[in-house]
Amino acid sequence: MKQLLSILLYTLFLSCQQRSNTARAPLIAEDTVQKSTVVEDLLFSNDTISVYKIDSISFFKASGKLLPKTDTLPYIKDFERAKIILTGRAVFGNVGFNHGVMEVDTLTHGDNLCLIRASNGHTVSVWDNTEFAYIGFYRYYPTEEILLFEGGHSSDFAIDLRTGIVGAEQVGNPAYILYTPNKQFRLNGYFPGQECSAYFIQRMEGDHYVHFGEIPLHLTSEGFDLCTLENIFWNGETELYFRNTYFAAGDDKRLGFFKLKIHSR
Repeated sequence: MKQLLSILLYTLFLSCQQRSNTARAPLIAEDTVQKSTVVEDLLFSNDTISVYKIDSISFFKASGKLLPKTDTLPYIKDFERAKIILTGRAVFGNVGFNHGVMEVDTLTHGDNLCLIRASNGHTVSVWDNTEFAYIGFYRYYPTEEILLFEGGHSSDFAIDLRTGIVGAEQVGNPAYILYTPNKQFRLNGYFPGQECSAYFIQRMEGDHYVHFGEIPLHLTSEGFDLCTLENIFWNGETELYFRNTYFAAGDDKRLGFFKLKIHSR
């Protein structure tokens, strides 16, 4: 009888051990799967930046440490007010064409940009840049000293009033600007008139920002891998995180999360 009782107890012990091992197994497997999903694929690299595609776990882990960005740069949208503030620095008038010859009248009231005088003494006129005749005032950003205009197909056209640099490719649209915590670098960008925006990095030199490096839209052979960046944030001075989106695209392998690393020089 004692021998039978011992056999029953031993059988019960083995059964409990098997159930215990079975219950623990999924926890080990889940942990292994979770670690294996962390992905960081290098898509582009040059002497200034590297761009990686990352998984959502890495993205939200990094974003969870940071406060959301709520501030925006101040701007003046009222054209008449902007003209008064910019008296002597930006000259507006009428630009027309008579038998193919451009005629410029700065003595009468007009909406065409005719001349800018930058803080460094550099001047640019409509004679130097005929695009002035085809753009319309949009905003003036006084803290950045940037004049923003709208061109064909709602494209951005910008002028840096500190340096006299003309063109959104170099100046950007301040609505895209996002500074690093210490403002050593900033993200900038602009809308070129097509579906996708363009983006670049600027670095502080002296009292103003200069072009540092382009963020390429084409990262693979398919092209236009990046289009509209959202949920953007800096993690320190050299890491930029963002999510790539497309209009009306719900299932596209180019969508997803990315990390950009700056190579300090």
